[in-house]
Amino acid sequence: MTDRTNYQSTSYEMLKCIWMASQVVEYKLCDQKFDCENCPFDKVIGNFSNQKEAQFTGGTNVAKIISRKLHNLKYDHNIIYLKNNLIAKELFHNTFYLGINPILTSFLDTVSTMLKYERGKNISLGEEVIRIFGAWGSVTLSAPMDFSIYDKVDELSDEATGSRWFAVIGTSQHDILRGTVHEEAWGKMHQKAVGIIEGIKSYYPKVGDTMHDGGTPIKFLHQLVGAKRYLNILNSLCS
Repeated sequence: MTDRTNYQSTSYEMLKCIWMASQVVEYKLCDQKFDCENCPFDKVIGNFSNQKEAQFTGGTNVAKIISRKLHNLKYDHNIIYLKNNLIAKELFHNTFYLGINPILTSFLDTVSTMLKYERGKNISLGEEVIRIFGAWGSVTLSAPMDFSIYDKVDELSDEATGSRWFAVIGTSQHDILRGTVHEEAWGKMHQKAVGIIEGIKSYYPKVGDTMHDGGTPIKFLHQLVGAKRYLNILNSLCS
């Protein structure tokens, strides 16, 4: 007869998430068949770890962390990549979440975002719709197609894609297709972003843990390259 208690204990050990097994979290059993690459929980904990690493390590690692994020990004067929660094995810017929492209968010320091309009607003192609701002200044993202804002979302995190969403919108499949960036174009955007951060890494090979005046610890990219250059980088990614 099988020792039921021993079997349950063994099964329990085999179900432990790698983050639980490594004692990063107290309790989490795997429900993704150990497919860590596509696991929403793994992405959340990984992002948190990156943030903690940025907080407690010096300026030499700021560009490295962004570089690693970019190199880990893959084209996700569950997301609709749109022009102007926006993304969408279909909820049901002609209704979508609206968010910001992960390529751009990889570069974003501690920022705030603002959806410019309230629910019920009809947005036209080319109209500014999202403003991103921080200590370095601000950039705006414009609509890649016509759509209506059904509701605002308080930066909802989508664990399945690792993305953040800001609104629920309504638009036609025809308009979505007009605004879509396809995989080849996404690859060029990704390559451009990787090139930018690798250039920064090579330009600042020996930067220390504090800003050049020896004061404020470097935690963010805009501190490393300066607000003006940081804003130019964001604008170049948004163009």
